Amino acid sequence: MFNFPRYRGHGRGRGAHTPRRDAALPSDRHILVGLSSNSLQAIPNLSTQSSDKEVKITDIRYAGSYNWMEKPTPTIIIPGSPARWSNRATPYQVHPDDGVAFKDQNGYRCPNSTLLPLIVAVDYMSNADHEEFDWAAIDFVTDRNSLRKLLRWIGGGASDFRIDTQLAGKTILLNRWENRYKEQMLGNTFGFNFERASTTTAHGCEGSTGHHRIIRYDLNGLKMVVRFEVDACIPTVTPESSVTTPRSVSPSTTNFDDLIDALSGVSLGTTSSTAPLPGVGTFPNITIIKGGTVVPQSSLVELTTRSIRNENSFDWKESYPQLFLSQTPHHFLAVHQYGHFHKVNKRKLDSAELNEVAAATIQADLKKLKRALDYIKELVVKHGERGRLSLVCQEGELRVFERTSQASCLPDDILQKFDL
Repeated sequence: MFNFPRYRGHGRGRGAHTPRRDAALPSDRHILVGLSSNSLQAIPNLSTQSSDKEVKITDIRYAGSYNWMEKPTPTIIIPGSPARWSNRATPYQVHPDDGVAFKDQNGYRCPNSTLLPLIVAVDYMSNADHEEFDWAAIDFVTDRNSLRKLLRWIGGGASDFRIDTQLAGKTILLNRWENRYKEQMLGNTFGFNFERASTTTAHGCEGSTGHHRIIRYDLNGLKMVVRFEVDACIPTVTPESSVTTPRSVSPSTTNFDDLIDALSGVSLGTTSSTAPLPGVGTFPNITIIKGGTVVPQSSLVELTTRSIRNENSFDWKESYPQLFLSQTPHHFLAVHQYGHFHKVNKRKLDSAELNEVAAATIQADLKKLKRALDYIKELVVKHGERGRLSLVCQEGELRVFERTSQASCLPDDILQKFDL
């Protein structure tokens, strides 16, 4: 949705925010915590060649989705739903944001296994359609956030970041790493409260704290599974032909036997117990609640707010990849003066304006991203399934470190899904 001024464009995981100050936020983690003292090598910022093909995303398919719930133990609504854009008439006044907001809700709720809810949601939806998701055919499983960080490094504007990698079969798992899971808002932004004032909660998702969607696509030959957070959707009653849309359901915790059948052996909890289940070890239980409904990809909206003085200096080089890498088709830029919103500029990803932006400023970096992903894949595969490599960017240099722990980012029974 929006980003904090000092981290603008460098982190999301918005979800819900708590309207109060919280003096108990933990201190930041050091970016090199848990890593070997010396790096293995640097990753070069690979140049492109005239023969490099234009980077395109094709064969886009919905894979899964979920909403987080504010519960004592990790609890998700599947398939969940984004908030509905209400198309409220302007002008209207919005109070400043204050309190605590998520920077990375998946990391906060599943700190040892940030990709686990992604796998669970995809398998659940696949089994609901009487299919089995072919994880072994995927090259990368990642958050959109990690791809954006790599793009910023390629473009020379990256803040320090870290991405933890692991090989599963022949698939590269890119695990998001943040120095903090929550942010303290300072009362000088309006994005959260604008969203609250401009959307309505989907039926069956009351009390949820953020909607995450997972899609699969082909990125110039790389088979990608990408998770991203969705701000809103345009209400529609017409299901997308390429997506099997289940009926809307009210929240109800699934029966344990039904859950096990649906997830083909994934060990999950259906209560708020924190005791590990067999085969899960120290990884968190995830309670599944059935609720919401799948919405068409064509209805997804990215919401952004800007003050009237910054409207004309909006950075599309920073924001376009956010839309492109998740194929979010709608971008709504809400313009305000001290929280008084007087217009919403609506653009489409496939518009002539944004196509021009892509051709002029983004396509060269996307070609380098494709080369970088190929390089990373070769490197991680070389170190094998026992390898524990982390990509660390400091002062614009991206280096490779080994982690000192052999801990896996996914349980063994989940990793088996990636075996050929």
